[in-house]
Amino acid sequence: MRRRGQRRARLTALVTLCATAITLAGCAAGTSTVSGRGSLQDAPNAHLAVAGVDPQSSFDTTAQNALTDIENFWKVQFPKISGGKPLTPLKGGLFSVDGSKVVETDALPADVQHNACARADKAFVVDNGAFCRLDDSIAWDRAPQHLFAQLADHYGPFVVALIFAHEFGHAISYRLGVFDENLPTIDTESQADCAAGAWAASALKNQDPHFLDVTPQTLDDALEGFLDGRDSVPGTPADISHGNGFDRLSAVADGLAHGVTYCYSKNYFDRSFTERPYNDAKDYDAGGNEPLAQVLAPDAAEVKDLNRYWEGEAQRIGKTFTPVKIAEAAHPACGSATQQSQFGYCPDDNTVYYSQKFARQAYYSLPDVSVDPHTADVTLTFHQPADFALGELFSIGWGLAVRHQLFAQTMIDKPALVAAICYTGAYAKDVNIASDPTHTRFLILSPSDLDEAVSGLLDEAGRPQAFGSRDTTGLDRIEAFVRGYDEPISSC
Repeated sequence: MRRRGQRRARLTALVTLCATAITLAGCAAGTSTVSGRGSLQDAPNAHLAVAGVDPQSSFDTTAQNALTDIENFWKVQFPKISGGKPLTPLKGGLFSVDGSKVVETDALPADVQHNACARADKAFVVDNGAFCRLDDSIAWDRAPQHLFAQLADHYGPFVVALIFAHEFGHAISYRLGVFDENLPTIDTESQADCAAGAWAASALKNQDPHFLDVTPQTLDDALEGFLDGRDSVPGTPADISHGNGFDRLSAVADGLAHGVTYCYSKNYFDRSFTERPYNDAKDYDAGGNEPLAQVLAPDAAEVKDLNRYWEGEAQRIGKTFTPVKIAEAAHPACGSATQQSQFGYCPDDNTVYYSQKFARQAYYSLPDVSVDPHTADVTLTFHQPADFALGELFSIGWGLAVRHQLFAQTMIDKPALVAAICYTGAYAKDVNIASDPTHTRFLILSPSDLDEAVSGLLDEAGRPQAFGSRDTTGLDRIEAFVRGYDEPISSC
């Protein structure tokens, strides 16, 4: 967030996936922790024809299992969107590469030199997984210290499956001639994210034999890993490629909810995107979030702006909204959904309470990725500053106040949390603008803030110290936020 009249940026060290080969290929990648490289499999391991495969690599095993289930899914689904035509195999095949050896030797292994995109640029596959349009193939980097294996180590094997479902989504677009339309990269990347969600829905229904143990929590873990594949904030509009975390996870959620016919419908590309660059070099170089102390100040810009927004919305329906205040306390004075709550809205005194300990935890909650420029080794980093992950929690508190003040509705059940998050999406839409020519807002969002929002919804918002899960998943909370952002506020 930034106060009106100020500019800010959050500089990230995220790897830019496919940066050197974006015109040749579609690519994707991707925090609760899932440790180890265990497989969710219940069927025997798949054995595909993969050039360069390492039989001892657990990542390659997971990749083959995932690609087998994904291809079988599309054998059934593809005729539904192709006018009855059957799915054709990848002409160029599959390629597994130890990217660390490519970096070390500055050369491609002999069996990978057949990949057209890697041949054009050997850096194509390093820290990457990609569909190559030049020869209709999929290639990936299995190196243990590189991006995908690190994501699998922390988030579990299902994040690997989501990555390959995204890549196969590009292969489907290729077969349907979508790339011939010369669409912006973000459109085709979004379609592949939607395809990944459509496949994930089948896994949640236990329809994929190598991933029969997938649960909503498994999916939430994978989505946190997938979030790490978001674009870093672009320097210019020309740098926009995959979309920010909000764009990517909202596309996955659409695929989960609506399936392949939606993802590949003619009007899919009517969707809008929120990824945008900083306004200028000064904005980019300003770096950092609003200091925690400013976010927690009783007269903080967000406090004033949330009251500004909800007073206006109340007037539109002929009602009055009494301004809410914030206060520090170990626990809310009333209205908590859990006994462990350290953050919440109390209707008795119209106050959102927070504990300093949990507010700090929420503020320092963003996962990130750093890449060694010499080895391409990846380190997952956590507890990075995210002012809107905390700001979003305050907005959810205001959403509960809206339910209480304007509609006299429940406060501590699932419908209350879902509605409050939906209201938060509506508020985020109002302030997610590059500038405020009306000079009526007390703050506007920075380009990175929606990433902080979806990260906070997956993790912090549902913690017992905050509002509790109330039988919602991280995906449920993201879907509520997206609905508020994309649809009229009455949908909440």
